Amino acid sequence: MKNDIFKYPDTNSSRAKIDYLNYKFENQKIAIIGLGGTGSYILDFVSKTPVKEIHLFDGDTFQLHNAFRAPGATPTDKFDELDRLTKVGYYFEIYSNIHGGIIPHHKYVTKENIENLSGFDLVFISVDSNTARSEIINNLLSMNIAFIDVGLGVKIVDDHLIGTVRVTAGTNLKNDHLADRIGSMENEEENEYSTNIQIAELNCLNAVLAVIKWKKINGFYQDLKEEHNSLFFINTNKLINEDFAA
Repeated sequence: MKNDIFKYPDTNSSRAKIDYLNYKFENQKIAIIGLGGTGSYILDFVSKTPVKEIHLFDGDTFQLHNAFRAPGATPTDKFDELDRLTKVGYYFEIYSNIHGGIIPHHKYVTKENIENLSGFDLVFISVDSNTARSEIINNLLSMNIAFIDVGLGVKIVDDHLIGTVRVTAGTNLKNDHLADRIGSMENEEENEYSTNIQIAELNCLNAVLAVIKWKKINGFYQDLKEEHNSLFFINTNKLINEDFAA
């Protein structure tokens, strides 16, 4: 398979003789809204696929604490740029080393500019505001754009962290579950995640589950259940398909 979107050949797929499956991703335009802990890992995984474009939307600057949630290790000289270093600019610089279709947008997605998402094949939503999440989802549904929303809620109980990792997919064909799934787990006032507690492994897991779901939607992985909402519980190590609860 030849695809010039990568800066160097994807020898891993060819050696495994599954490079023909990568055609399922070609010419896709993907958006990632929110380049925090989970969104940055989503970018890391999606950048290894031959999608045509990966658009990054985030209005934040890259702060010191972000380095402990980001994939890889941030070079120390980047800390000299913290006052002017944007998240989308930082990740664009890194992932443009492998993928030629990274497009940064230093802005938050709001109802005033949501039309910028028109024409995307799928949107990953990784934001920590239920209000922003709701507005984005409602508009994506009206534009008939599929999305995968991620959520991470943790709290302290008896000197331990407990919590849940959520992945929710929505399309024009399946969205009647959204009201019961999104926003019910992450209470913005009681979520320890908002204190910038460093739990990069949960961010990574959240991203892994989201990207696996995206690849199932595209037929890369077999999907026998076609679930649209899954939850991983930290303290019981359970991964639950909520469409087909045991």
